[in-house]
Amino acid sequence: MKWKPLLLILVLTCLIVGCQILATPEGSIQPTLQATNLTPLRTATSRPTATLTPTEVPATPIPTVDIAATVIGTIPPRIHSSFLSADNQWRAEVVIHDCVKLQGNIDANAVEMLKLIQVNDQAERIIETQLLSCGGVGAFGIGGLLWSPNNQYFYYTDARESVPDGLCGYWARLIKRVNVDTQEVESVGGGHLSPDKTKLAFWQDNEIVIWSLDEGETVRVPATIPEAFENQIAWSPDSQSLVYLQTELDCYPFGESYVTRLDLSGMIQNLLLESEAPSFSWLTWDAPNRITLVDEQWNRWRYNLVSKELNPAP
Repeated sequence: MKWKPLLLILVLTCLIVGCQILATPEGSIQPTLQATNLTPLRTATSRPTATLTPTEVPATPIPTVDIAATVIGTIPPRIHSSFLSADNQWRAEVVIHDCVKLQGNIDANAVEMLKLIQVNDQAERIIETQLLSCGGVGAFGIGGLLWSPNNQYFYYTDARESVPDGLCGYWARLIKRVNVDTQEVESVGGGHLSPDKTKLAFWQDNEIVIWSLDEGETVRVPATIPEAFENQIAWSPDSQSLVYLQTELDCYPFGESYVTRLDLSGMIQNLLLESEAPSFSWLTWDAPNRITLVDEQWNRWRYNLVSKELNPAP
């Protein structure tokens, strides 16, 4: 048959060139491609997706309203009090911008200021500004007190009205002073002014501090009863002595009460009274040789400094 030589030639050719004969259905021939150095196709793989962490979107900044400046710009000032120095060089003024309810605010607000004015050119310096909530409670308000004898300092308080919220025991208004040369403000303490208006007496760390209006602190003396609580201080009419009250407890009922006299000339202290029945909560030195006291039931008593006798007030 003629196809046999042809088949023999094909077989020899495959042996020479390396053909691969695959099993095919009978009666058919299926040639294949020889493998080449082709880059294999990449199969699709799932890639990790980035986890989105929710972040805060910055809010649009809301402009902060300067309440004090708005009150000052809305309500004209009125002078509450004015204090001229003895040398006529300075004037201290307490100025108030009265209560006004601003748009968007729940409470009305007021502003008080202490101004220091140089008389010759009327140059003003604002020493302290106090923003007040008109519906608030507690001690508030700037109040002028007096000039030092040397005209170097002006004394004032930032608690002119009322008392601290929840007050139970003794409290004295804080006193500050401003130096006219530097405008520096210094807190003095809860001071009691002497009748001659040259000195203050106040408590600090269970000590009595004597403060000269011109020179500042001059002396301090430990209280006679170290463990007792601070209470009222009263000056003698001649400003040379004082009496002070201490109590066993700092709130009603006060328990044991103690009255001590301090003479400034020799810095000598004497315990005058120690009493629980009655227990005293307030005192004043209202005559040269007499102290008036008030007990917890608001009864008045008199103590004679000469005879050392305590009797109910008539």
